Amino acid sequence: MEIMAQKPSIQSFKLDEQGLTQIFGELEAKLMEAVWTLDQPTVQDVIDHLGGQHNYKTTMTVLNRLVDKGILRRRKAGRAFTYAGATSREELLATVFDKMVRGMFGSEFRQIALAQMIETAEEIDESLLEDISRLIEKRKQADE
Repeated sequence: MEIMAQKPSIQSFKLDEQGLTQIFGELEAKLMEAVWTLDQPTVQDVIDHLGGQHNYKTTMTVLNRLVDKGILRRRKAGRAFTYAGATSREELLATVFDKMVRGMFGSEFRQIALAQMIETAEEIDESLLEDISRLIEKRKQADE
């Protein structure tokens, strides 16, 4: 029996963390990387991949919570379940980024977010500011 995943539920973004721990807990991030790397592993496959130091029940519980959040899909394969990403790593990150941007620009932080983005772009790389200008012009032309 396959459980269909709904739209991924990411509730927070931790700015002080790195990589997937910005959107997941440390164990969740490790498990997600393992699932994407192994392509439809069982719980035991994930534990073996991570070096065998993780508790089976804990690993299974966290994987099932990721299924409940719509991040993973689960499918019965014999006596075990296999897990797969509901989307690719890149698609998930794009979804999270889209949610962040829409949240920033659809709120009272709109002007601050825009000003900060332009200020940071100047500090990082002049070509980024040019890219932003080009995207703005392209959007204006599409709206005409």
